[in-house]
Amino acid sequence: MEIKVKQLLKVLKKGVFCSLQDNGRFHFRKFGIPTAGPMDKLSFELGKKILGNDNNITALEIFYGGMSFEALSKHEYVLVGADMNAKVNEKEIESWKTFILNEGDILKVQFSKQGSIAYLIPIGGFKEESILNSCSTYLKANLGCNIQNGTILYGEDYPIFKNRRGLFYKFIPQFPSHHQVRVVPSYQLNYFEEKDVNRFFSEEFQLSSGDRMGYFYKGPKLKMKCKKDILSEPTMFGTIQIPPEGQPIILMADGQTVGGYPIVGKILDDDLWKVAQQRYGDRISFIRENINE
Repeated sequence: MEIKVKQLLKVLKKGVFCSLQDNGRFHFRKFGIPTAGPMDKLSFELGKKILGNDNNITALEIFYGGMSFEALSKHEYVLVGADMNAKVNEKEIESWKTFILNEGDILKVQFSKQGSIAYLIPIGGFKEESILNSCSTYLKANLGCNIQNGTILYGEDYPIFKNRRGLFYKFIPQFPSHHQVRVVPSYQLNYFEEKDVNRFFSEEFQLSSGDRMGYFYKGPKLKMKCKKDILSEPTMFGTIQIPPEGQPIILMADGQTVGGYPIVGKILDDDLWKVAQQRYGDRISFIRENINE
């Protein structure tokens, strides 16, 4: 059956940063290509469930908001993740519930007070050329769509639900300014001073900067017991590296596939959404996870 594709949205203002992301680009890390995919997989998956899209659809990942769109056809959407105080024709809409845009409508995705990432998902997902078995954007390798003002986003000509759909409030993830995340320790943990390791797992760190490649934190410094040459080894989303200045970097969805900095540990996949949704200035605490459990 042939899929009929139509124009959905025209980007009027691209905001801070946005990208099209599906489940990710798998089986290419050995060639140095990150998996990419959603930073906050929990919100991404819940958004798909609301729409009844369980397959590998493509969503628009929006950092910090500041975007506006013109609807080019009638279609149904859901906006999940951080509450971006979105409006359609200057009227507020609820996150985590489906809504309809008619041709000519103006959607504004403004700025959030808690959380940093939202996902705009149309029924059927956005339609984009697949490169290396994925539509996920990874601009450093020129993979995927580089969204600019005036970019047209396409989707499937999909039937609209008769009734609105959404998520009960108690199931909606919350994005406070402080999170605790579980860490599986690395074998390289014994490269560091014991007192610094104890402080790492007992004190707070603050997000100072970051993007889809990595989040940079400030807090108690970790010092190595002695200078030691470390061979580069594989890394992944959630790896915590310690560069020479002693402040942690958490590798994110577009993080490099190998690294030569010593590694404290790996954040559990179930907690990565908490890291992804942090805003500059938010705090994080690392909890040592018993690997036997």
